[in-house]
Amino acid sequence: MKKFIFVALLTATAAFAQKAEQSTTDSSTTTKTETSDNGRKVKTDTTTTNSAADSNGNASSNTTTSTTKAKKHHGKVKATTTTDSTSSEKHPN
Repeated sequence: MKKFIFVALLTATAAFAQKAEQSTTDSSTTTKTETSDNGRKVKTDTTTTNSAADSNGNASSNTTTSTTKAKKHHGKVKATTTTDSTSSEKHPN
C-alpha cells in the first residue's frame, strides 16, 4: 500500500510540474493591382507574411513578395512573375 501511495504522489507531482506550451500564429496578405492602357497592361503585387512564436521564446517569420506583369497585344497575353521569399528564425539564448 505504501508503494501505491508513493507512485500516486510521484505521478501527481509530475503531472503538475509540466508546463503547457503555448503558441501563436499570424498571417496577412496584401494585394495591389494596377491597370493601364485601357486594361491592356496589368500589374499585381502580392505580399504574404506568416509568423509564429511559442512560449519558449522561439519565433519564425516568412515573407513572400510576388509581382506579376501582364500585357495584352494583338489578342495574346504575355505575363511575367517575379517571386522573392525571406525567412528568419529566432531562438532564445
